[in-house]
Amino acid sequence: MRNFFVETRRGKIFVQEAGEGKPIIFIHGALLNSDLWLPQLDAFSHQFRCIAYDLRGHGHSGPSRLVRYSTSVFAEDLFALVDALAIKRPILCGLSMGGMIAQIFTAKYPERARGLVLCDTGISTSQHFTDRILNQVIGLVTPIINVLGVPEFRRFTHFIDQCFGDTSWVAQTERSMTFSKEALDMVQAREVVKIVTAVRKFNSTPLYRPNIPTLIVNGEQDSLFILRQATILQAVYPNSCYRVVPRAGHLSNLDNPEVFNSLMEEFLEELSGTERKDLAVRNWLVSVVAQGRQMIRQWASGRATAGRQYSIGALPKTRLEDAAAIVGPMTAEDAER
Repeated sequence: MRNFFVETRRGKIFVQEAGEGKPIIFIHGALLNSDLWLPQLDAFSHQFRCIAYDLRGHGHSGPSRLVRYSTSVFAEDLFALVDALAIKRPILCGLSMGGMIAQIFTAKYPERARGLVLCDTGISTSQHFTDRILNQVIGLVTPIINVLGVPEFRRFTHFIDQCFGDTSWVAQTERSMTFSKEALDMVQAREVVKIVTAVRKFNSTPLYRPNIPTLIVNGEQDSLFILRQATILQAVYPNSCYRVVPRAGHLSNLDNPEVFNSLMEEFLEELSGTERKDLAVRNWLVSVVAQGRQMIRQWASGRATAGRQYSIGALPKTRLEDAAAIVGPMTAEDAER
């Protein structure tokens, strides 16, 4: 595992990287950090170049001077990171807000992504009427963090969750709960407000959807607000498949990494198989075109040669002698004619 900072044209980004091969970039959710993906970096680094990074305002990347954040800002940060690391066409795997960022990135730069894995995410945080109500409540209470501080804000949001249903939807295991608490404690209060506002304003409904292989994943115990958006995501990504991780909540990759990794491995194998078939077809087409061009050249060359052979002005000496032998010597009478 290699941990380092990358200086991009948009700021400093903390990166965790492992393995070699085709790249996979893992994008964490709001108020989390790149440690979310440690089970996946461990599982896939034997075959892929796995990269996880801390978003602006999160983890070791720390706060920034921007007054406002948006998912588009985070997508441009990702583009800057891809350029800085000289990555051509990564597979993007994003959870929650990370999935929102991946959707925006592939809409703006469809040629820069090889595949998509969208985990426990949605198409918009204002898709349904109840989404809009919850969105407004969150918008009203989030600025309180500047007064309460992060620990008190965490307890307050726990109370809000209880008002809207079961609080266990976020995390189903002790490991996931501990991680989410520690990750939030690394985020400054004013950054929390900017990050939550970015999520609240996310709406990818009008975005372009590239026809790239896409895996959509949900933990079976995730919030109903998120689960009901899976059908919409499947509809807008025509080349997608949908899978559910049992015994997992919102942090499905951390709650049940064994099943999550198995589903992702299956998707990656299918993606590689499809690419091998596409490559074989492309190679066959290139071969056919090359053979066709060679036949055309030979045909054109043959016509040119034939034209030269039967042009009187271009007849070689041997051909003229053969013609004279057939016609015979010219007589005086012939000359007079």
